[in-house]
Amino acid sequence: TFLGPGNIGGRTRSLVINPNNARVMYAGTVSGGVFKTSDGGERWTPLTDALANLSIGALAMDPADANTIYAGTGEGYFREEVRGTATPIRGNGIFTTHDGGSSWIQLTATNDPDFQWVNDLVVSAHDSRRVYAATRSGVLRSNDRGINWTRVLPVTVKGGCLDLALRAGADGDELLASCGTLEQATVYRNEHAESDAPWNAVLSRPGMGRTSLAFAPSDSSIVYALAASNDPGPGGHFAQGLLGVFRSDDAGRTWTARATNADANRINTVLLSNPLSALAPCDGTISDSWVSMGWHCNVIAVDPLDPNRVWAAGVDLFRSDDGGRNWSVASYWWPEETEPRESYVHADQHVIVFDPAYDGVANQTMFAANDGGVYRTDNARAPLSPSISTICHSDESAVHFVSLNHNFGATQFYHGTVYPDGRHWLGGAQDNGTVFGGSSSGIDGWTMPVGGDGGFGAVDPTDPRFIYTEWQNASLVRSRDGGKSWSGARTGINDEFLFIAPLLLDPNEHTRLWVGGRRLWRSTDQGDRWNAATPKLDSMISAIAVAPGKPQVAMIGTSAGSLLRTSEALNASSVNWLTITPRAGFISSIAFDPANTSTIYATYANFGGAHVWKSLDGGATWNASDGSGVESLPDIPAHSLLVDPQQPSRLFLGTDLGIFVSTDAGAHWSVESSFPSVITETLVFGQGEYGRALYAFTHGRGAWRAELEQPATPRRRVVQ
Repeated sequence: TFLGPGNIGGRTRSLVINPNNARVMYAGTVSGGVFKTSDGGERWTPLTDALANLSIGALAMDPADANTIYAGTGEGYFREEVRGTATPIRGNGIFTTHDGGSSWIQLTATNDPDFQWVNDLVVSAHDSRRVYAATRSGVLRSNDRGINWTRVLPVTVKGGCLDLALRAGADGDELLASCGTLEQATVYRNEHAESDAPWNAVLSRPGMGRTSLAFAPSDSSIVYALAASNDPGPGGHFAQGLLGVFRSDDAGRTWTARATNADANRINTVLLSNPLSALAPCDGTISDSWVSMGWHCNVIAVDPLDPNRVWAAGVDLFRSDDGGRNWSVASYWWPEETEPRESYVHADQHVIVFDPAYDGVANQTMFAANDGGVYRTDNARAPLSPSISTICHSDESAVHFVSLNHNFGATQFYHGTVYPDGRHWLGGAQDNGTVFGGSSSGIDGWTMPVGGDGGFGAVDPTDPRFIYTEWQNASLVRSRDGGKSWSGARTGINDEFLFIAPLLLDPNEHTRLWVGGRRLWRSTDQGDRWNAATPKLDSMISAIAVAPGKPQVAMIGTSAGSLLRTSEALNASSVNWLTITPRAGFISSIAFDPANTSTIYATYANFGGAHVWKSLDGGATWNASDGSGVESLPDIPAHSLLVDPQQPSRLFLGTDLGIFVSTDAGAHWSVESSFPSVITETLVFGQGEYGRALYAFTHGRGAWRAELEQPATPRRRVVQ
């Protein structure tokens, strides 16, 4: 049963609209698959839960047939490297539908390493059999709707090619390709990409990073490029911030800079940075708190009717009305719930699309998709102020937005937990804070009392008023009143942490907590103060477990694959921790068998090598437990393992492809076919409607529950 949230959203990198019926839209989420709405966003329906891969990096609609859609998989922007998360969200080719999403097939030729990271897709307007794909190995072309492919622009730069732009109205497929991120990027041009015509490098400024492209629909000789900077730039602020906005008036042959990070207009300089932290306190000084995101969120688009009206976005949305020379802020991610929110749009923009019937007067509808789902404005041409004061006054934008997150179940949880009553639950979500849901609030009634990138959380089983959670880098907070108010809970900690750090409420003592960084930290007073429980380690702690019923027995796992164990966990920090490394990799979870704590399981969230390891002697020796033959695990990351305390030989395993089950302690595995093929970060037992239940918190399809016990007597069906 899907629990939600439907109103929070999740990272959405692609959006296509039926040109014949703008109420029909398809959204591609980076780890939750494709969603469809037939009513303009009033309700979304997932289309691809059974697909072999739900990592949608690109969507393209056939211009000759709106029911034919191509979905490219894999998120190829290196978020795992920059943010220090466990694994990349790898794809598995291109899928297509010819019936508006009712059924999908994989294009067989794309079941290939060349298509593990499909960053962009475009379909030729001259011949819709011709499809282009931008991947980590370059640009590939198919002349037969994806049956066969040829690499037409090979590249070796990091990231390969990330963005494609087809010129409308040209004699052939006049195509621009932007290639490279986090390294020197280059824009290439081909006047006849349908042929063997050469590709020419046309834009490659020193230090240029990821670059997005957009032709002006009303004048296809005009094209814009929004480029990130790989270098620190002026003041040392612009690594992955803005390098420049460039414009070509000859279809991409030559380019001039319209705005750069050296501009006197400070708003111009923050197009790819967090404007609030960069420009606050808005008193004329420049802040040192710059957070730049050009490698992650970077998009440019042109008004369909005015080639000088341009939209650009990184963290927030900006608009220029003079061909990219000067910019004004148009959306704000930071207003509190008590402040005006007419111009609120979730942070980190990835796509901007205009209504097919946009006329600039009666229809000014534009859509933006980001880390929080899909948003719409109906007055995209509303006047904007260029004043720097608009950064501090989020009610000054006349462009108003509404959220279209209704049953849009794409939330990317890192962790989740369930209240003792089984009626409430909470989870930490990518760029969506710590969110709370419950039986009474429903799918679209979740709330977000704690912001940031939500991480691990815990609810005191004896007093649920005590709640613990965190945002990135172990920024720990605690509530004593059931979530009404929050305060910091990090006193005594001085360490570095993974972006999402493991936090554990000790199963043996509700006042004791553990958190892992370079050291393991312990609090014995409900988070009032912390003390180090290990010396500094060579790698980051990524998993923590304490044996139920044996509070001195603990294990930790690291991001390098080491397992450390002790039987003196409550002693001073000089305690002797014994180390073993079954394999290199990122240890994602550790689980004790509650019936026999000498049996321990550890999971690895990496491709390659065994993913489940088992010890029968308290952690001294380990053996792979991935099964064998047709009843073995595929080569995919594993994230969470749960031992059934009532049937210790029954194991539940959360993986990149959903939930696997073993009934013989890991000797054989089978997939839970009724569950989506989604990254499953956390599995936890809790109270259900009738008794015990299994809860799953996924990275892309929200939270789910499976009842493990059924009612003693069937419920009577009420006919209305």
